[in-house]
Amino acid sequence: MPGEYNMRIVSIVSQKGGAGKTTIAVNLAVAALACGAKGTIIDIDPQATASNWGDRRQAEFPPVVSAQAARLPQILKQVDKAAWVFIDTPPAVSNTTMAAVKVADIVLVPSRAAIFDLDTLGATLDLVRMGQKEAAVVLNAVPHQGPGAEEARAVIAAHNTCIAPTCLGNRAAFQHAATMGLGVTEYEPNGKAALEIRDLFNWLQTL
Repeated sequence: MPGEYNMRIVSIVSQKGGAGKTTIAVNLAVAALACGAKGTIIDIDPQATASNWGDRRQAEFPPVVSAQAARLPQILKQVDKAAWVFIDTPPAVSNTTMAAVKVADIVLVPSRAAIFDLDTLGATLDLVRMGQKEAAVVLNAVPHQGPGAEEARAVIAAHNTCIAPTCLGNRAAFQHAATMGLGVTEYEPNGKAALEIRDLFNWLQTL
């Protein structure tokens, strides 16, 4: 299906709440826009966090489309002019998540570096593999000090899955930007959070 629409579909999934799915979705969409590529966010999470971000946003792009998982194929046909589509999903291993996995070209699994978060990775990665896809884990909200990222990478390596080379730090800019309906590349273009998001998006383009 994705090939029909000449766009890249990135589904962002995690069993754990607070892993950073919406943060990654909206910031990558804004980063794509800054590169001249039309990005669209599809929000299939009943909590509608991405949709609420879109309501606060003053700019027309990137658009946020609220949808039910069962409607994903139809919604994707409607946004077929987008170069990038980022699908924000609920914090659960469910049919809703599986629907997002099935239509994806790329599946990102955000995780904090804390062990309780890393413990939930297995169930999410199993779901992705059931959908006959491979996932890339993105470490999010990594503490500024301590060996958090290194220890987390060692735990993730045991799952034999890809790890994104860019970690997202535990930075206030993400929260401040979200409150204003912005991406960090707009809120603080020269900040560390913006640099991390640009690096993550640049890496996505190589997949």
